[in-house]
Amino acid sequence: MARPDRLSALDSAFLDLDTPAAPLHVGWTLRLDGDAPTLAALRRHIDGRLDGLPRFRRRVVRPALGFGDPYWVDDASFDIARHVQALTLAPPAGPGELRELVGALLSRPLDPLRPLWRMVLIDGLAGGGFALAGQVHHALVDGIAAVEVGMLLFDGPMSAMPERWAPQPAPSPVAAAGAAARDRVDRVLRGARAAARSLAHADADTVRAGADVVRDAREALSAISGPAPATALNHTAGPERLVAFAEASFDGVREAGRRHGATVNDVLLAASAMALGRALRRRGEHHGAIKALVPVNVRGDTDAGALGNRVSFLTADLPVDETDPVVVLRRVRAQTRARKAAGHGGLDALVQAAELLPANARKVVVLAAVRMTAFNATVSNVPGPPVTLTLLGRPVTAIFPAIPILDGHALSIGAISYRGRLQVCLFADAGIMADAVDVAREIEQAFDALRVAPVPEPPPWRTRARTKRDARREAAASR
Repeated sequence: MARPDRLSALDSAFLDLDTPAAPLHVGWTLRLDGDAPTLAALRRHIDGRLDGLPRFRRRVVRPALGFGDPYWVDDASFDIARHVQALTLAPPAGPGELRELVGALLSRPLDPLRPLWRMVLIDGLAGGGFALAGQVHHALVDGIAAVEVGMLLFDGPMSAMPERWAPQPAPSPVAAAGAAARDRVDRVLRGARAAARSLAHADADTVRAGADVVRDAREALSAISGPAPATALNHTAGPERLVAFAEASFDGVREAGRRHGATVNDVLLAASAMALGRALRRRGEHHGAIKALVPVNVRGDTDAGALGNRVSFLTADLPVDETDPVVVLRRVRAQTRARKAAGHGGLDALVQAAELLPANARKVVVLAAVRMTAFNATVSNVPGPPVTLTLLGRPVTAIFPAIPILDGHALSIGAISYRGRLQVCLFADAGIMADAVDVAREIEQAFDALRVAPVPEPPPWRTRARTKRDARREAAASR
């Protein structure tokens, strides 16, 4: 019998952090051109590609009384009809009707006794085309893995013709526990052998490098666990969700960052800071800065294309009291540079170490690490697919990712670059952020302000120094 497909410590943590008021689903809204396919055709297409995504036919088994690691087993009664459905809005449905329906769909919990995903085909949209709304539990994918899933589910070559799927028998609880224990022992032994080899050849530089790693991990954990101000964003009213969409030219965003020595992610954070500052002031709140949680992909080359979670986090203080776009961007840039220099692997290192612990101890360690992360809102930017996706020959024209909201929080901002656009989705607690559409509009306005913001002139002493330096270089080049 094959080794059980065990959930990682972080995958399990996302299951444990799921609450009725805050289900941890990664979501998305896709817009596509052309006539909508039939539901039967869509189901056949998706079902025919699940051989490349075996966990999409698997459910989670939790050992009795929590003794042992949760693991994935084939759902013996898997039925694609439970996971791929269709709805038609009363035509012609505009953007507001689509947002309302997607928010309602993403408010529905997934069935924990079935594979943890769902897609809904939405027709009846004004102007033609159709939409596809989806949910996948965070235990199954993070942001990068969600993009990989899209690449596999949509049109494109398949590695082999799918065969008729037959579920594999689930391992007995004893066999699953034994396999998990053996895997943990193997990890410990491999780590011990690697440590022994390192010590045998250690020199002063190696020892200093090891100390630097420990220091960086400690500082990274300290940064994410530092206090965040109490704001309206730090509440959960219930599971009802709203979505709101914003867009900007990706080249325009990238150029705005380049002119100020900043990244695309810095520009997204700056635009979010400007919009959230206005949203908080509408609520009578005046804060100098709020704390954004920024997921960071820590996948290596060997993890590319794998499902599950390989993510760490850094934090950035967003200057919500500042209205000058240049000042906001430069303050954000300074924050992210400092955080990156300090390293962002602290949480990931802790989670990987927890993999060596028995199941109950690992659960305590990872949940404590995630819960100690203090922040006000999540802002996530994921690189999109480098090609235009198609579904049954229909091109995907837009992707709006919905990032899960942890219990005790009210807003996430997710962005993805696709087809020359930076497409942003606000995923919000409906009872807290009823103005999500206004905030999305203000993010677009902030992108425009950052795009046209002038680069400040350098002070005269710096200009004179640069002129002298350039003259020396020209003289040297002429010799």
